[in-house]
Order: sequence, then C-alpha cells, then structure tokens
Amino acid sequence: MKFTLLFSFLFAGAVLALPAHAQQTDESSAGDVHATQEQSIRQTLVQKIERLKYAKIKTRLELDDATAEKFFAIYKPAEKDILSLVKERNYELKALGAATNTSVTDADIAAMTAKIRELNQQIATREQTLDGDLTPLLTPLQRAKLLVFEHEFNQRVRQQLAQRQAARAELRALRQQLRQHRIKNQLLKKLAAQKAGHR
Repeated sequence: MKFTLLFSFLFAGAVLALPAHAQQTDESSAGDVHATQEQSIRQTLVQKIERLKYAKIKTRLELDDATAEKFFAIYKPAEKDILSLVKERNYELKALGAATNTSVTDADIAAMTAKIRELNQQIATREQTLDGDLTPLLTPLQRAKLLVFEHEFNQRVRQQLAQRQAARAELRALRQQLRQHRIKNQLLKKLAAQKAGHR
C-alpha cells in the first residue's frame, strides 16, 4: 500500500498562500517580524490540517479510542519520517532542475539523480514498513479506506491551496493596478497644478 502524504505538497503551497503583512519602517526588524509571523501562521495551519486529517481518519476507519491511540502511535512517527524524506527529495529535485539549466558535469547530474532515486527508495521502504506495522491493527478494508482517504484528502488540500494562490495573485495584480492609477493621478494633479501656476 502506498501512502501519499499531504505535507510534502502543503508546506510549499502554504507558505505561498500566507497573507501579506504590514510593512514596518525598519527593514531588518520588519523582516524578522514577518518571518516570525509567517512561521507562526505556518505552524498554526499545519496543526489545523493535522487535527482535521486525524479526526477524519478516525471517523473514516471507524476506530474506537483505544485502537485510534495505537494507530496514531504508529502512523504519526511514520508520517513525520516520510515527510522529512519527501521534503529532502523535493529539494533535490528542485536542485536537479536548476542544474539542468547550467553547465553542470555529467558526473554531477548522475550523482544528483542517484540521490533522488535513493530518496525515492527510502520513501517507498518507509511506506511499506508503515503498512506492515498497521497490518495487525487494521483490516484490509480499513487499510484500503486509509489509502483512498489520503489520496482524496491530499487532492482537496492541493486544490484549495491552488485556489488561494490564484486569489492572492489576482489580489496582487489589482493592488499593482491601483498603485499605478494612484501614481498616474498624482502626476496628472501635478501637471494640472503646474499649468494653473503658469497662467
């Protein structure tokens, strides 16, 4: 059973979907405050998603409290391990993509590709270990429900993040247009004032 975990996709998207914060006069202070606020918002978002996901898993698999406790004792550490590996793999893929646009040696490309394959194998191995650990605890039907749930949940989260990102891009474009109109209006007012002064 392959466990496709949502967090590898969420973190990059969540950061892009975060709201803009007010600028402060001191640039470095504003940067520190913004980074702290962004980190806090990211952690809150991740915690909300985790709580929602875990509650839905418990309901979907019809786990009683005792079984849910055993399930999450196995599931959560595995999820954390897989997330870490997926994040590392995604970073390596991004680096490989950048490397293909530069003059990198074939040996470097081969090493980067080998690293990605190794990480993919580690992810698959950890997913198989998780499945094996859950086998005594869940029925085949419950494991199938978990697999389907994760796929559907991840898909919905990605869609929502994409919608938020699109809305933010649209809002940024509108703000840019408003700024341009304000600048244009200010210039027109100055020109009108200059013309009125020459009369």
